[in-house]
Amino acid sequence: MSVRCAEENHHPLFNFPRMYDAYMACRRSKRNKPDALQFERNYEENLITLVEELRERRYQPSTSTLFYTDKPKLREIFAADFRDRIVHHLIYNELAPRWEPVFIHHSYACRPGKGTHAAALALQKFLRQATDNGKRPAHFLKLDMHNFFMTIDRRKLFDMLAQRCHDPDMLWLLQIVVFHDPTQNFELHDRENLRHRVPPHKSLFNTPPFCGLPIGNLTSQFFANIYLNTLDQFVKHELQCRFYLRYVDDLGLIDSDLDKLLAWQNQVTAFVDDRLAIKINARATRLGLVNGGIDFAGFIVRQDYLLVRRRVVGNLKVKLRQAERKLVRRTPQQLILRFHPETLETCLATVNSYLGHFQHAQTRRLVRKLWQEFPFLRHFFSLSASSHKLVRRDQPLRRKRVLKAQVQWLQRRFDGCGFPRRSLRNVLAALSKRRVPVMVTRQTGRERRQTQERLPAALVEYPPAMP
Repeated sequence: MSVRCAEENHHPLFNFPRMYDAYMACRRSKRNKPDALQFERNYEENLITLVEELRERRYQPSTSTLFYTDKPKLREIFAADFRDRIVHHLIYNELAPRWEPVFIHHSYACRPGKGTHAAALALQKFLRQATDNGKRPAHFLKLDMHNFFMTIDRRKLFDMLAQRCHDPDMLWLLQIVVFHDPTQNFELHDRENLRHRVPPHKSLFNTPPFCGLPIGNLTSQFFANIYLNTLDQFVKHELQCRFYLRYVDDLGLIDSDLDKLLAWQNQVTAFVDDRLAIKINARATRLGLVNGGIDFAGFIVRQDYLLVRRRVVGNLKVKLRQAERKLVRRTPQQLILRFHPETLETCLATVNSYLGHFQHAQTRRLVRKLWQEFPFLRHFFSLSASSHKLVRRDQPLRRKRVLKAQVQWLQRRFDGCGFPRRSLRNVLAALSKRRVPVMVTRQTGRERRQTQERLPAALVEYPPAMP
């Protein structure tokens, strides 16, 4: 294997070190996926095989996974196989250094150091500059592309890529990736039958020839920046708009002159129609004073503060209700809390992800209201004041390695004493009559210094008796 690796390393682009770097970048967020785990079982041989296919021009994309999501909006997602994602990272690693110096500074999607939070902060800074810290009025124009990813002309995209890439091997690979049609080879995952709700114009199955990029791939996001870079250059250098930024296909322009913004709107509309063969979504166009706040990049942006969009909060509440249905069962006499490990870990990761997003805005009262609206969270989690994240309330128990320490922690935490499981039915019946809360623990199967690990399994509580 080492001899083969040494031979492959002589190729300027398709060699093992570059492929390994792409593999390491790819697995950061996909390591626990089934196709990633299967690839990792023999990753060295698989990477060498992939290098050979690229060098001999035998590479063809594998079967994609087609699934649908309705959060934050209804979308059709074609997820590439893990080995194809490695190739996507290889392309990105090669092309990004060539295109980064060309992109305008205020393009915020799929770029190092950018993102939604940076876009919102940049827009807030623009508001202060355009209004001289609120001393004069300014107007904001927000534009959105209609059905953007489905209308990208792949022929135009390939011509743009070829302008800054003259390596014949990379051009061959780009042609394979850009013109690959995932609708010809896919595996459908759609338990909720969401595909029947997708509008026809939102599906790759109904796009015109040579149009449309699959949502969900790194290359699609990167190619979108390249495709709209022409528009960025037009707005910045020909229209000379000082306060302009873009996140994916959302454009923001600010100026104190309303008539100038209206003229820019017409010029941008004509430009994207003529040069890029895409349309501006007239229904999503917003034009007005900046004083009322601007809905952009997941935030309501104002000069002095940021707010989280209602839709983002609504999505979190939906997920919390789903978790509550799995963890909580209420009866007229009892409240039963199940410590379901998978649901708890999913809920913990979800809420902490949203809390991380909330930290970039003024959300203290919002978090307090969520904590009050979903009181079940208090039984399973506590909110860390230092990190502003949820932590499992049974986390200290998971570190106890001796049975005596486990029992003592449970007694302190739930203010009671224990009894064997074989007595559970009789004891529960007796305690139920007296309305005494009961905590049930379980053995996880893992050992801690020759002692079984024990964690909460269920908590039975009783609501206060009515007077």
